[in-house]
Amino acid sequence: MAVALALGPASFLAATLFAAGALNILRSGWALVGFAGMLLQNGAFTAVIALRHAMNPPTEGLWNLHEALFSLNGTFLAIVMLGLSMGGLQAGLIRRWHATLGFTGAMLMFTFATLSIGLLGLLGWLMWVVWIATYGVTLIRVRS
Repeated sequence: MAVALALGPASFLAATLFAAGALNILRSGWALVGFAGMLLQNGAFTAVIALRHAMNPPTEGLWNLHEALFSLNGTFLAIVMLGLSMGGLQAGLIRRWHATLGFTGAMLMFTFATLSIGLLGLLGWLMWVVWIATYGVTLIRVRS
């Protein structure tokens, strides 16, 4: 658990650089929406990690706050996928299947955040991983 928590700051930096790179290339309102979603996601997940550090021993109140923030994090990931998928599709940067993956993942993450259905959250998160990895490769190819 300590190693996973220690990697948080590096992952926030990498995620912010990813979103800033997409915003720089796309230069659109949708890309700005995606970038804002990434900043919100980083803030929410920072609080989740801080609560994990603070829960020693876990208390019901802190655990409930942790779970609420973790669920709301799905909303922010949905905003990232929606904004950068729309921006990338409109600019011709990403393919239709990639945008569809982003839209579907966003829908699942938003549904998870509002209804707290764990399986939808897991499926949405797996789609997020494929979506962001593919988007990252696309951005690297554009820049090189």
